[in-house]
Amino acid sequence: MKHEPIAPLIVGRGMAGQAILKSLAIVSLTDPELNLLPARFLPREGRLNSYILEQAENVLFVANPSGLHARILSEGASAGFGAIVADKPVCVRPEEIPLLRGIDLPVAVLHGYRAMWGSRMIREMIDAGELGEAFCFESRYWQSSSARAAMEGASGNRPWKNDPRLNGPWDTLTDLGSHVADICLYLMKDKPLENRCHISYRNSGAPHRDTHVQLHLKFRDDRSALASISKTVHGAANNLEYTVLGTKGTATWRFWHPDEVVVGSRSKTSILRREPPNPSSGTVPFHGLGWLEGYVEIIRQALRRLSGLPCTPVPTLQESLVAMEVLFNAAEHRV
Repeated sequence: MKHEPIAPLIVGRGMAGQAILKSLAIVSLTDPELNLLPARFLPREGRLNSYILEQAENVLFVANPSGLHARILSEGASAGFGAIVADKPVCVRPEEIPLLRGIDLPVAVLHGYRAMWGSRMIREMIDAGELGEAFCFESRYWQSSSARAAMEGASGNRPWKNDPRLNGPWDTLTDLGSHVADICLYLMKDKPLENRCHISYRNSGAPHRDTHVQLHLKFRDDRSALASISKTVHGAANNLEYTVLGTKGTATWRFWHPDEVVVGSRSKTSILRREPPNPSSGTVPFHGLGWLEGYVEIIRQALRRLSGLPCTPVPTLQESLVAMEVLFNAAEHRV
């Protein structure tokens, strides 16, 4: 059965916009049921509603600078699109949260780490009680972009990051931190009662631009989370890793080894992905697409839902707003 055509419109031509374009190309090959039309980029001065196609399901993809996401999401919700897929973070200022809470259009957020096999496996283990009570989440997400820029005396290859209008009043907290907060709340299955953090501006490219964050969250029943989030760790590459501590066992996932979950329960062992090729990307175990794997999975599932086809849940706008609220609250209670 041929479904109504889907017309993707991408706002933003940077790294995220190119990742979305590549993901759509992969999805069009692996899932022809979706009847995807060629993606179009919105011109810088274009109006959203002027690019709506008749007799098609129009989907807006938000990938412009982070400080503009909230405005584009709000405009897209009233422009006639059938759904929106947004890069993270969905907002960068606390006052933007009420504006976005009222959006009832389906909005998927590209928190790709949550959609990858290892994170889904650990969530299944938690739900099945295999780890006992999950009482602690600890994470490290380190990069070196600020450290490199400081050593080289350069502003980096994305100078817009130094502009509060385009990137917001923070950087590491809302950029990398949004991924960490999302995966933490997804696995802890709760909203924290207390949030606090320590923020450092060492090697910063601009006075307001934080480079290193230590995040502390406290949940009900004496459960907690601790994360080190940084763009100024010399020698670090893009690596997110986390461990869930349970009363019966622990589970660890590392982005560099996405198809392996290390489990501790009496002894240390590993669970390896051995399932057939991923339906979203067509990749086989240990031959993944890196962080693009999560983009492809979320985009495919969001478009299948729009077309009325069987699908699995994806990170939503409302979930992402809770994660951002946690980060903003932590910034207010910095130590």
